[in-house]
This record gives sequence, C-alpha cells and structure tokens, in this order.
Amino acid sequence: MNIILLLISVPWTIRLVGNLLSYVHLWYVKEYRWDRMWIHLHTKQGRLILFPARRIPPLSPKAVVLFFSTFLACGALFFLLPVHPLLALFVLDIALFPITALLVLLMKLPTTLYHEYKIAQALAKFGAQSKMTVIGITGSFGKTSTKENLATILGSKYKVLKTEASKNSPIGIAETLLEKPTSTYDVFVVEMGAYKKGEIARMSQMVKPKIGIITAINTQHQDLFGTIETTMKAKYELISGLVGKRIAIFNADNKYTRQMAQWAVKDGCRVWLYAKENYKLLNAEKIFRAENIVSDLAHVAFDVCVEKSRVHVSVNVLGEHQVSNILAAIAGAVAGGMTLNDAVKAAGSIRHNPKTLELIPGINGSIYINDTFNNNPDAAKAALAVLAKASGRKILVFQPMIELGSYARASHNEVGREAGRVCDDIILTNGNFADDFIAGVHSSSPEKNVVILSPIETAKFIRGTGKKDDAVLFKGKEAEFAFRLLI
Repeated sequence: MNIILLLISVPWTIRLVGNLLSYVHLWYVKEYRWDRMWIHLHTKQGRLILFPARRIPPLSPKAVVLFFSTFLACGALFFLLPVHPLLALFVLDIALFPITALLVLLMKLPTTLYHEYKIAQALAKFGAQSKMTVIGITGSFGKTSTKENLATILGSKYKVLKTEASKNSPIGIAETLLEKPTSTYDVFVVEMGAYKKGEIARMSQMVKPKIGIITAINTQHQDLFGTIETTMKAKYELISGLVGKRIAIFNADNKYTRQMAQWAVKDGCRVWLYAKENYKLLNAEKIFRAENIVSDLAHVAFDVCVEKSRVHVSVNVLGEHQVSNILAAIAGAVAGGMTLNDAVKAAGSIRHNPKTLELIPGINGSIYINDTFNNNPDAAKAALAVLAKASGRKILVFQPMIELGSYARASHNEVGREAGRVCDDIILTNGNFADDFIAGVHSSSPEKNVVILSPIETAKFIRGTGKKDDAVLFKGKEAEFAFRLLI
C-alpha cells in the first residue's frame, strides 16, 4: 500500500511543483496585475489553468518570494488537512492557482509601499541634482524602438540617460534615476507605458518632460482601456504634462495620433509631425517626411525631408515600418537640440533591438526572424511584410494576441488573412482566437493548413523540415520558447 501511495504521490508532487513554477511565470508575464490575469483567465488558454503550459519564471525577487511563500503555504495546508494524503494532493492541485492569486493580493500593499518609498527617493534626487532635458515617449506600439533610436542619435552629441528595456512605469523610472548619477547627464529619454488613465500623468509629473513623442495608437490593451478614445486620452497625458518648450511630436500616418495632434494645437503646444505620406496640419511647426523608401532583408533607406532640406539615411534594421520609428527619433533629436544633418548622420548607427525583427542564421541554411518582444495587430502585419521578402519557404510561429477587447476577433481574422497570403506554413502557440485566425487564413488561401503546436513540437517540426533559404518568423513571447529550443 505504501509503495502504491509513493508511486502516485511522487509524480503528483512533481506536477504540482511544475504547475507552481508555471503560475509564477504567468504572474510575472501579467506584471502581477489582477486586471491582466482576469482577462487571461477568460481566454481559451486561461480556462485550462489547471493544466498550464510548462514555463520557468525569471530569477527575480518577487518571483522567488511568490514561489517559496506558495510552496510553504501548500506544505502547511497538506499537513493540516485532516484527510488522506492523496485527497490532500488533489485539494492542493485545485487550490494551487488560487493560493498564488491570494498571495499576489497580499503582496500588493507592501509592494506598493516599497515602490512609493523608492519613487520618493528618486524624485528627491532628481529635483535636487538634475538639469536634464527630458523627452517622453508613449504610444500603443513603437515606444521601445523609438526610445532606443533616439538615445542612439542623441548619444552622438550628448550624454544620454534612458529607461532600460521595458521599464516604462513609475517604479521603472525611479529605479533608473536611483541607479545613475543624474547630474552627469544632459538628456533623459523616458518610455512611458500605461494600462489605464492616470498612469502616464503620474510619470509626467515625476520627470516633467519638455518634449513628447506619441508613436501610434491601436487596439492593443482594449480589454483594459475599454475604448480607443480612452487609450488616446491616456496617452495624451504625456502632452498635457509637457513643460518649457512643449514640443509635441506625432505620427501623422496614424489616424488617431493625427487627431491628438489637433488637440495639441488647441492646447498651445508646438506641434511637429513625422510621416511616410505628405500630410498637412494647420499650425504644424515642422513636418518630417520620408521619401524614396527602400527596404529589404538587410536595411531600410530613405530621404528625410523637412521643409526644403533633404538628407539621405540608410539603417541596418528590418522592416519598412521602422521608417516611422527612425523618423520619430530624428524629430526628437532635432527638438532636443541637434541639427537635421547631424541627427540623420547619427541615425546611421541605429541597430535592431533584441527580439525585434532580429535576423538569426537557422538550421540547414535557413534564417530565423526573432520578433518575440511584443505582439499586436500592426506589429504582426509589419513582421509579415518582412517575412514576405524572403525568397524560400515562409513559416510563421505566432502567439495569438491578448487584451484586444471587442477588437480581438476582427484583429485575428485580419492578421490571419495576411498570414494566409504570405506564409507557406502557419503554427499557432495556443488556441486563443484560433477559429478567427484560421478563418482569416482561409479567406485568402483556402488550401493553407494551420496547426496548434507546443514549443517542443514546433521546434521538432522546424528542425525536421528546415532547409536552405527557408525563413521562420517567431512572433510573440510564447513563440520565443520554440525559438530558444532551436538555437
């Protein structure tokens, strides 16, 4: 009897530990936010929460605390339950995720207090020491690329401080300020992200930007914002928080940011635009245009046109959509004090960001395109446009998009339609909105097959079928697991 108990309980305990690691990773991905986790639990993937995809969380303080506190709570519960050990394991199996959720909730108050303490420390240091020009960047997508591009350009003339990676929250800004001797820097480039109104206003109040760049608005995070109009108002908080010269820079190729630019005109800001089309806006002080665009799997090149000036730039990054991010950075650098010629010259030093259309040699002479940093409808279509330039078989490994609210089904259908047009093989990393995506694929290519595979199965398929000149696009964070198994 004891042997049977042991044979059942040991693998069951291993399963529980694996589930716990996966839950901690999931909370990490959702930034320990209940609102984002609640949305996840309503997806097809989330409804299978008792059978999570196996993941290992990063070694961060919060992840370690959550893991061991849950482990200890479950251990105590196991020994306190007045039931048979196997029944206790069954109860723990059901209760494991709710226990992590409860502990995340209990961690919220001390975490918030700690963050407020660090923010107060950072603001005291910033106010006492800093004379930096602050440039804020926000938008639904393109924030990180624009931030990195702008820091590269400004770095050719000034000493530049920037928020690292995706640290685009108040505590991320505070950590950056506390880690660096701010008095030695000339410019602070700040990425600002948000999931609700008021978050960007808080960051603007912290650092008081003089220049603001809004890259674009789309349907990303609509489950949290509710409407596009709410997204626009939340992102516009950056412009409302501008001080000093109050230069507001907008992407004129995006209809929502064009409308926001008109708000800024009425608010008395100095409005600058950048665009791949020839837009005109009443009272726009400057318009940075891209003309004669050339894009391939090695670089993008174009002419930067401002009034009567025309300067050519060539940058070793992938994707025509990168033109907008480069233009935004050039405009931001000019607003920050550089000449157009110097800014464009420095833009030639821009390189791709990690996990953003990163070209990697693949198996048997194939190529891998690692675009796993982020995923949204516009980014997905831009990545597919890059994949379309490949000469051989085209394979897509795609993570269905999240937090699109009422736009989710239409967005997956639209991206699926483009994938059907471009790709030879299509692999989804989970079943969320799979029916809508597949319907889109079949609307453009009825014969195309779409499969849902685990990372291990995906890697095995690519390893077994990959050949010279094949191109594999990995899109979204879940696709990264398959990519890591292949390199």
